[in-house]
Amino acid sequence: MLLLVTVLLIIVLISRITEESIKIPSTLSIIIYAFVLSYFFPHLFNITHNEFDEILYLMLPVILLPDVLNLSIKELKENAKEIFYLAFIAVVASIGIAILVTPYILPEYQWSFGVLIALFSMLMATDAITVASIMSKFKLPEYLKVYAESESLFNDVTALIIFYFVAIPLLNGGEVSAMSLNITLFKVLFLSIVIGIGVATLGYLSIKILKNPLDQFIILYLVVIVSFLLAEHFHIAGILSIVASVLTFKSFIQKEIRDNLTTQNFNDIQNSILQLIKKVPTITKKEFREYKKEAMFIGIFANAIVFIIISNIIIFEDLIIYAVEIFTIFALTTLIRFGAIFSMIKTLHLPVRWAQTLTLAGSKGALTIIMSHSLPLEFIYREMFIAIVIGNVLLSTFIYTGFLILHIYLNKKNYAQDIVTYDNITTKQMEQNDYVKSLVTVLEKDEETNAYNKPFIEDILEKEISRAQRYKVDFSILTFKVLANEEDIKQLKEIAKVINSKIRLNDNFGKLDSEKYLILTANTSLSGAIVLAEKITHKIKKLHNIQLYFGVTQMSDTDTLESIYEKLEDALQRALLENGQKIEVEV
Repeated sequence: MLLLVTVLLIIVLISRITEESIKIPSTLSIIIYAFVLSYFFPHLFNITHNEFDEILYLMLPVILLPDVLNLSIKELKENAKEIFYLAFIAVVASIGIAILVTPYILPEYQWSFGVLIALFSMLMATDAITVASIMSKFKLPEYLKVYAESESLFNDVTALIIFYFVAIPLLNGGEVSAMSLNITLFKVLFLSIVIGIGVATLGYLSIKILKNPLDQFIILYLVVIVSFLLAEHFHIAGILSIVASVLTFKSFIQKEIRDNLTTQNFNDIQNSILQLIKKVPTITKKEFREYKKEAMFIGIFANAIVFIIISNIIIFEDLIIYAVEIFTIFALTTLIRFGAIFSMIKTLHLPVRWAQTLTLAGSKGALTIIMSHSLPLEFIYREMFIAIVIGNVLLSTFIYTGFLILHIYLNKKNYAQDIVTYDNITTKQMEQNDYVKSLVTVLEKDEETNAYNKPFIEDILEKEISRAQRYKVDFSILTFKVLANEEDIKQLKEIAKVINSKIRLNDNFGKLDSEKYLILTANTSLSGAIVLAEKITHKIKKLHNIQLYFGVTQMSDTDTLESIYEKLEDALQRALLENGQKIEVEV
């Protein structure tokens, strides 16, 4: 066992080095390294199908936790229609189209309706583990990432319901009516969400009692694991329960943090248990941010274990026997997926390249393999379907990811423009094609302020983060928001002149949106960044009716682009809420 753990850690480490060196997602290199090891040392990983299923169920909550924690509740609400289309309508329609087409492209098989539903319900769902891992490696518009990651989390629920409550009963000789299917759908969705919300509420109340950070971190994991186990025990959607529990838990924490920002009056506590509980503080924003980082590190390791195991249940002899069926089904599902996504992209008047990216983000993964293992043992096509599923998992992982890397590389400038164009508007504005068409072509720098536009300043920020972490040097970041009316906002050029005169040659000035800006100060301590903010604020006072509010932070060894943005946003919000205080710090 000790040897196995050592080998796992070595594979994870080498794959991370590969990712840093040649920018290949670690999911690909992990599968390759693990397969090579298992080929030369076949007894090193001795995993059966049942053991694979058990390990995946153990790892699934751990892997999904950081992905769901990073989901924005606001973005989910804003994009609810698109996510519903991708996660439900597109899945159902795609399965229907595949059922109609398959008899013509594989006429040698006389598959029944139930057999076809079983096959394509397994293959139409994208894998949240794989998609989140791959999409996080690329610089793409936030809306595009939200579509891909949300779809991968929620369409699993649709596929699982169709597979377990429609396909399996049909394979076993049963019947499924429209009425029973609707009742089952309602029961699964309702109970999964109720379980998630109920467990999250108990977890939230528990962290008000247990103040030790380790205890609170354990509670966070228990919320995810218990909600998943309860849902699976009642044979409903465990993944949906995970999503519901984490989003509920997160919303409770965020609401309390917002309330603490706006009021600090604890003297008017009413004499009720509910009010007393509400007034007991849970965790700070900083602690919650640290928990998210720790969950991400644990998730990376758990994700690596899953992909190592996948590489060791591959039977290449079966893949060769059913090669024609594997490639045929892969081509069919890819075309159907592109058609379903292209329809939505055209409706929203978004660039066609988004449809290509979303199609290539549709990797299959471990959950699809789990479903194939659930096929009845007496099912005549069981061996073939398992081979088709594993073959499609491998093809989607390698071919989709390879073409995705190439596609993004060839469209790098276009996606940089998309980040500026689409990240600052709402979904409703996306549908107004004239708004998008009227935008000026995006250049590297904003013409009005001479500040780097968002994709370029973020690229510089990521490089500075890597440099500071590698060489252990100070690196501080400032963000500021300009509050002014339309007449005074014309003085932005003057503000920009002040900033450019105060920063050094190795500092960088960037624009995030129409009101928010970023200043990167290399080799600068937190106190030095605060002094810079004070100098700028003092100089700006000479401009009438202009108010600048600053958020300042210093990078830590474990910070990422997302965590730095969170810290800056927290500091900026406090500055906006505080009377008279225009510079706030978050560490």
